[in-house]
Amino acid sequence: MFENVAEHLDEAVRLSERCPEKYQIPCFQALIKVLAQSDALPSQTGNSVGYPAVCNGAGQSDGGNERSPVSANGSYNDNSPARQEAGERGIIFLHQYQIPGPSISRVYHLNGDSYRIIVKDLKEKTNSKKQVKLALLLGVGGLLVGGQPVFSKERLIEVCREYGAYDAPNFASHMKKQRDMFIAQGNDWSLTVPAQQRAAEAIKELAS
Repeated sequence: MFENVAEHLDEAVRLSERCPEKYQIPCFQALIKVLAQSDALPSQTGNSVGYPAVCNGAGQSDGGNERSPVSANGSYNDNSPARQEAGERGIIFLHQYQIPGPSISRVYHLNGDSYRIIVKDLKEKTNSKKQVKLALLLGVGGLLVGGQPVFSKERLIEVCREYGAYDAPNFASHMKKQRDMFIAQGNDWSLTVPAQQRAAEAIKELAS
């Protein structure tokens, strides 16, 4: 149903903020569909004699009909089925837990296939609770931009330090105590379904 969803997720979040609050979720869903489908529309410009288009240095074809997979800034325009599926999973999560676009933009800065937690106050007092909440937010961030609620140990340590919550001696034990929420996968953790629900509640709380 949705094509190229992940590519347009952050844009839809920004635009949906302009809608009245009670309409933000349906507005967000409609924007995602329109923005994603716009990529599938055939170009109305190009050479009229059927010559093959030649791609220029900016990734735009001379005939306006084709694009290079690499954009002018060196990043890839990934419209692969896997990328589209990843975006759909993020949309399903937001819809399932009724999280409006403005709530996401108050907690995350989304930039294509990357994200950053930007909320100032985690609304927790102890380092252990801050660490758990950051882990939940990282998992959802991975889900939104990559389709999987996964984050690395290094990323969690990094954000814990940013929020003054890194407790090196007890770092591992904090995660082990939450076996119902975090599943270890080598050097990564993934969120369980109950953890995703907790994460959705945390996002709503932090965005309020």
